[in-house]
Amino acid sequence: MRHLDLKPIAALALTATLIVSALGILAPLFLPKNNEASFGQLDPEAHGVLGEPRDTLDVLFLGDSEVYTSLSPLQMWREHGFASYDVSTSAQPLPYTRTLLTRALSEQSPRVVVLETNMLFRRVSPDKVLWRELADRLPILEYHNRWKSLRGVDTSAQIKTTWTDPSKGFRANDKIVPSRNTGYMKRTDKRAHIPLLNQYYLDTIIGMCRERDIQVVLLSTPSTKNWSWKRHNAVEHYLDERPDLSGVTYLDLNLEPQVAIDWKRDTRDGGDHLNRTGARKVSAYVGSWLAEHYDLPDHRADAAYRPWNAAAKTA
Repeated sequence: MRHLDLKPIAALALTATLIVSALGILAPLFLPKNNEASFGQLDPEAHGVLGEPRDTLDVLFLGDSEVYTSLSPLQMWREHGFASYDVSTSAQPLPYTRTLLTRALSEQSPRVVVLETNMLFRRVSPDKVLWRELADRLPILEYHNRWKSLRGVDTSAQIKTTWTDPSKGFRANDKIVPSRNTGYMKRTDKRAHIPLLNQYYLDTIIGMCRERDIQVVLLSTPSTKNWSWKRHNAVEHYLDERPDLSGVTYLDLNLEPQVAIDWKRDTRDGGDHLNRTGARKVSAYVGSWLAEHYDLPDHRADAAYRPWNAAAKTA
């Protein structure tokens, strides 16, 4: 009877262990020592949330560029006094949403987390999922290219997150490129498909929030290029099929006439994203809606929030 030679397997396991150990040892050198772009921080506007004083934010908005072009935290501050932040990145996939939310919740205890729904339909390949899972455990994978720009400060193991985006993640744009697709929300019984991997990540994100008693809102911002009644039906179907998610609220601004988006004037790129005037309308509506439904605090007279009042004056 032939015996299985375990030496190659043992050697492979030892090599893998050594590599993982080496990556763990080198990680402090490669990780940004602050959350600013000048320190090598990826997606600094989104990670600016880590620079806010601990447990001072009431609402977090997460999602792709539909978030940072549509929702102005400082406008909502001026009008209602609650503190919020856009933890958003271009083409944000849901695995990264979970990562960003995990990082944000390490510093903040918001009352509400708002998830923009466009990312629910962005397909994520299994290899990208695997890479994200590994990068969350071995951050050096995400910052390996920093070897080109390492500085003396990087030899320190101390990591600080002292920077926050003055606009709280919002990116205003005054360009006007009209959309001709004004009839994009045509009623139908058909529905789009939310990929199973995305459903899994959405489930886990909602679960994270529920463990912390955080209310979850699914929000569809106005977009003639990204949204449709089929996608609206898909989000509603996802919630209808999950009675355990009865506390999750869905708000589709594409079906809210009070928002009154003028697709000739309120979009920067033909209906894909909103410009500043469109964002004002969406921020006014969402701010009022959140303040009404979640009894959010008004911090405008609180001395601890003076920097918000100062930032709001210049925004």
